[in-house]
Amino acid sequence: MHTRFPLFSSHLELAFHYWKWVLQPGDSAIDATCGNGKDLLRLAQLMLPFAGEGQLIGIDIQSQAIAATRKLLQTHLSPSELAKITLLEQSHATLPSFPNTAVGLIVYNLGYLPRSDKSVKTLWTTTLESVTAALKLVKAGGIISITCYPGHPEGKEEQIKLLEMTQTLPAEIWNVCHHEWVNSKTAPSLLLLQKKTSSN
Repeated sequence: MHTRFPLFSSHLELAFHYWKWVLQPGDSAIDATCGNGKDLLRLAQLMLPFAGEGQLIGIDIQSQAIAATRKLLQTHLSPSELAKITLLEQSHATLPSFPNTAVGLIVYNLGYLPRSDKSVKTLWTTTLESVTAALKLVKAGGIISITCYPGHPEGKEEQIKLLEMTQTLPAEIWNVCHHEWVNSKTAPSLLLLQKKTSSN
């Protein structure tokens, strides 16, 4: 019998599986910390073929991140696909509104921009503010996907604050799951929040 190993090799690969399962035709999605654009590109490849009226928005507070994301998207997507994506240079503390479509997925990849100034990073205060807004924005059945980086002090504190916040969410409304590597406590982890449907 053929064995597939590893079943999953990273937190991001695991997150991608969840994103693919949850996104529905017509959904909108937000990458609240788009960084160099790799997660946003994956989202575009997942949802644009059936997006319909759905919107895809990428947010980052750093101009160099927005520029890197735009360059990556232009390399891999057609002009018609690019027209369906909006990039916003702003803090993730404020999320855009979607009056005409339902938000099926909101993604956070916390920490600092790879190969850049590590002193510029997400802060637990604004991250909690953003996630609080995301809780109100995501549709029933949709998810909030948060990659945490407890390998550095600020990232560890950010993860602790997020776990403290999310463990208080009412179980009749939210399913909350935290994936972490049990034998590598400093490795990135994946926090998932799914709003329950009306049938639950």
